[in-house]
Amino acid sequence: MTVLSNDQREHLNFLRDKSAEILLDFCKLAVEYFNSGPNKKKYSALGGKLNTTHLTVQNSVEALLCLLVDYCKSYGSESDFIENLRNFGFTSEQIPILCQLVSSKSQIITTILTRLNNLNYRFTDLEWRLDMKVSSRSLLKQVTPIIVIRIHMDNEPRGENRTVLKKNVAEASHTKKQVIFQTDPNNLRQLIDVLEQALLVSRTIKA
Repeated sequence: MTVLSNDQREHLNFLRDKSAEILLDFCKLAVEYFNSGPNKKKYSALGGKLNTTHLTVQNSVEALLCLLVDYCKSYGSESDFIENLRNFGFTSEQIPILCQLVSSKSQIITTILTRLNNLNYRFTDLEWRLDMKVSSRSLLKQVTPIIVIRIHMDNEPRGENRTVLKKNVAEASHTKKQVIFQTDPNNLRQLIDVLEQALLVSRTIKA
């Protein structure tokens, strides 16, 4: 299933009623964007042709790239991709053009994503311990407990469904990392609030 934000879906909707020739122009701009970045001069020229702004053209080009990257991240089949395109409202004349865009760049994007996936550590487990001095002759004020937290992380290459991809066994010991830190209850509460807010935002984007 393709996961795009509402804005990205709106930018793709702009392309649905365009001719195959115009859609091909957008695909060419998407390839150029991927290779060398945005070209506002060409966006303005195409925008004038379509009686719209260069920003609308650029947003649609970027939405095409997001569609391509999302397909590569999901490790889906071509039939799944075609079904998603139908769900977006693209016609039988437009779909082969978009499939050609995918086939021309999916291999290099998958390679880039795999390298990034190997570099980025992901949370795997957490341990914690509560430390507190219960008594002392010199203790003159209220004790503040300290929470010691150990976070386990891993950068094993994984697919979109979080299954571990094929990896050299000899490299397994180099994929794990641990981070240990201390905090007090107030800071821990703030940390939890920030993480819960980030999780809520992530779920909202994927909704």
